[in-house]
Amino acid sequence: MKSDAERIASYLAKTVPATVSLKYASALAGMKTGFLGALQSLVPMETQVQALLNDADIATIDYPFYYNFAREIWKRVRNGIDGPSLTSVAQSLHDKYVAYGLATATLVDIADAVFNLVVT
Repeated sequence: MKSDAERIASYLAKTVPATVSLKYASALAGMKTGFLGALQSLVPMETQVQALLNDADIATIDYPFYYNFAREIWKRVRNGIDGPSLTSVAQSLHDKYVAYGLATATLVDIADAVFNLVVT
């Protein structure tokens, strides 16, 4: 087992600014690519949701809850979940957000229009 002095030395060695800088610099390109890919699918999805919310005359203060519903589905799609599994997840999310007091018709519209999912 390492002594406390060895543990402190190990921690200090891995937190040297030059070392940390090199680690982040090497990961930066991948992080930028991943972020760009996420935004290229997230922004159009949120734009569609906003249009549906505007058309449904939803109070602006409730928008974040509807966005969160859509983001949770989007996250599953981005992670490769599809078919009956995605429909099942969307249904459970629908039930969760209806319990929070959101309008079921609007949630159904978001699932259908944005993700082509049928929830009831």
